[in-house]
Amino acid sequence: MEIKTLEGTNDELILEAFNNAFSDYFIPFHLKLVQLQSKMKADNVQLDVSVGVFEADQLIAFVLHGMETANNQKHIYNGGTGVIPLKRGSGLTKKMHEFILPKLREQQVDLLKLEVITNNVPAIKSYEKVGYQLERELTCYKGTVLTNETKNTIVLKELTQYDWPIMESFWDFAPTWQNSKRTVNELMPFNKSIGAFLEGRLVGYVIHNTAGKRIHQIAVHPQFRRKKIATTLVTSLTSEFGNELSIINIEKKSVPVNAFFKAIGLENNLNQFEMKMQLSDIIQNK
Repeated sequence: MEIKTLEGTNDELILEAFNNAFSDYFIPFHLKLVQLQSKMKADNVQLDVSVGVFEADQLIAFVLHGMETANNQKHIYNGGTGVIPLKRGSGLTKKMHEFILPKLREQQVDLLKLEVITNNVPAIKSYEKVGYQLERELTCYKGTVLTNETKNTIVLKELTQYDWPIMESFWDFAPTWQNSKRTVNELMPFNKSIGAFLEGRLVGYVIHNTAGKRIHQIAVHPQFRRKKIATTLVTSLTSEFGNELSIINIEKKSVPVNAFFKAIGLENNLNQFEMKMQLSDIIQNK
């Protein structure tokens, strides 16, 4: 058995381990190569800071890490931790973190973060053992949109660039990694981005992943809420792409946003915890 970074590991080998590890997950799923590559690109996965356990040239466990710099800090995102079923119970997740955390410290990484399904108790305990702490609870929605309401005074325009200082001022909470500014900037050529304008002023927007039928971000200026702006934005999407829609990782404490998705017919199909680790704190405590 050898533990090392995934630098130089081909995507096909990672795909085989990924699908094997998640074959019996709470929500079993199977990715094709192009889907894995798209996920790794969206998560900004860097193989030189990701880690795997190899046995007889087979990848039996892995942690896929994305990296970005935000607020003058280096952040790492755990885009997937997996151990193939036959090798569980050997403490491989802990061993992989013991291997990679010192290397991340050398690169002056400040913060690590991930999401985990709330009822995945074994995974939560495993992450807590290596130093992660619960940060916030997140809700996910999926289903068929039941409304087609619009407001005629709202002018909709496709956004060709993002004015983040204005758009961020609409937020009730900071988005998680997969819906972050970095992610949607990276995916802008593949997404549908629509702004809602009143008298020439941007008062709301939606960013939609057309391939996955998933909303990355939707927000409305606090002074212009309850005026059917968000509903008009969603209706513009469903009229073009169909009524099936999903969104992940809404902060549970954001009552208005959660109420909106329930009101348009979507179901709360999954809850997750966001977990974070301040790397400097963990190193000091050891």
